[in-house]
Amino acid sequence: MTVSYLERPDWERSEVAYAVNRRVGSAVQRNLLRRRMRAILGERAADLPTGAYLVRSGPEGPSLDFHELKVAMSQALEKATNRGPSRAGATPGTPVGDGA
Repeated sequence: MTVSYLERPDWERSEVAYAVNRRVGSAVQRNLLRRRMRAILGERAADLPTGAYLVRSGPEGPSLDFHELKVAMSQALEKATNRGPSRAGATPGTPVGDGA
């Protein structure tokens, strides 16, 4: 799971795009994963800084249960928005995550 973030404090609300390519699985699997990611991000939307987000999942995404996906997304969001552990050497907009 990776999240790229571009800070845009002048925007009224955040914009989010989801990138789930065909390597992830069938259209049904990709759409289910996208809906799950959208639900997780919706729960956290009020706490996130305003900006543009790109949420990506690797082929392992559909194999994660909802709780595991929520943990992976939370960690990636925290790293992307500089709210988690140090991002030494990273620049804004740099994708971060554990590659899941």
